[in-house]
Amino acid sequence: MFFITEALSWATGVPEPTLRLLTTLMLAYPVANFYNKLYIRPLLNNQPIKTTESDRNSFILLSGLALAFYYNGRAIYHSLVTVAVSYAICYLGDHFQDRRLATAGVWVFNTAYLLLGYYFTSSDDYDISWTMTQCILCLRLMGFSFDFQDGADAEALAASEAPKTGNPLPLSFANDTPLKELPEFAQVLAYTFFPSAFLVGPQFSFSLYKRWLKAPYGGKPVSEWEETQKAQLMYMYRCVGLAILYLAVQQVIGSQYPTSYLLTDDYAALPLFKRLFIFWMAGRFTFNKYIGVWMLTEGASTLFGISYDGEDKDGQARFDGLANALPNVYELTTTIDNVIASFNINTNLWAKYYVFKRLRFLGNKNISQFATLGFLAIWHGFHIMYFVTFALEFLYIQCELVLRRRIVPSVKPLTSRNDIYKAVWKVVAWLTCTSTTSYAVVGFDLLKVGKAWTAYKNVYFIGHLAIVIILGVNALLGKPSRPLKKKIM
Repeated sequence: MFFITEALSWATGVPEPTLRLLTTLMLAYPVANFYNKLYIRPLLNNQPIKTTESDRNSFILLSGLALAFYYNGRAIYHSLVTVAVSYAICYLGDHFQDRRLATAGVWVFNTAYLLLGYYFTSSDDYDISWTMTQCILCLRLMGFSFDFQDGADAEALAASEAPKTGNPLPLSFANDTPLKELPEFAQVLAYTFFPSAFLVGPQFSFSLYKRWLKAPYGGKPVSEWEETQKAQLMYMYRCVGLAILYLAVQQVIGSQYPTSYLLTDDYAALPLFKRLFIFWMAGRFTFNKYIGVWMLTEGASTLFGISYDGEDKDGQARFDGLANALPNVYELTTTIDNVIASFNINTNLWAKYYVFKRLRFLGNKNISQFATLGFLAIWHGFHIMYFVTFALEFLYIQCELVLRRRIVPSVKPLTSRNDIYKAVWKVVAWLTCTSTTSYAVVGFDLLKVGKAWTAYKNVYFIGHLAIVIILGVNALLGKPSRPLKKKIM
């Protein structure tokens, strides 16, 4: 099956696995367009949809399997076996009235299968193989099992059926995720192989898929079909444009700053300031390549219409419900919290919904957060640098909290009175934020401890030392004193 991409690779010089990944993502666009032509566009002419929910599910299932076979070839059997066994575990759990045990079984089985896959396929570099789709599938089935478990919980069901209040819930994991009954196997299979989401995400609940399958745009109100579809196309073009921009910049500029260069003698011989700049660039572009791929898959999800999130207060259709990256926020953010909120969004939402919130029994948010990051680390694989990177993320968040308590109260009076000071402070905060995240992700990209050690040694472990200094000084100073409030006479 790979002979097609191997021929293109020979002609273009692009590595075959990378080319196979990108072409699989792009093939989701004609699939989505054909789906719209069959099932959605008749609505523009006020024609009823004559197909059944089963017909639409079959289309998604067959097209998703076709794309998965194009990407994985015969290795697609790993995904098929995983879905079948997970479904069987849920079926048995329902039959013996123990959904909690079924959920545990799904988690253990999927974790073991994924880790064994990593063990037998891993190398010293990133591997674009069947384990890439498997890691996405792993989370999807784990989340599905929890939704199935929640369906037997009276309190969870009552909460899901209660009217929404307060801040709107994310489209991917809204309040209707609990499943009262085990869905049909064909629907679960189609859900896991959704053409625009099985390869690199985004993660979303089975309930969202079911709503979308049942009615166009998830049954959310549509004022004008024609205007809505125009907004859909415009948002899709935006996603594609940003994807092309990010991937092009990555190829033209990012390729000049690979993390492997940080290991060379030439790099070590450079002046410190130049080393720090190149280190920052290498880390920054490590992030950027993910954004390009996520924007490409978001565009296809938009064309399917599954990312439709209703209308804003001005009546404009929104299609950002499954955004996995927010480039405008990510590029300008000055806090690590906002980096997390704008990068790999739906995976972070998944971890928050299915891991972090279910660790409440630990009674400590920091412990729950650390455990969640540990789960995400092992989900990525066995490489120690995954764990080191997520540990650095946790520590940088703690440092950020310390700096907010210690510095912001003194700086705020200045920035509130002077726009120049405010601009300078934002630049400093942006540079600090991007430097810490870029510093941490270099180790993530290099994978091996020895390689990461060499890279960090070449910049004197400056990012590690910053953590020790900030947290150490904070411990020595004790709790910051609160300014005395002036009494009004």
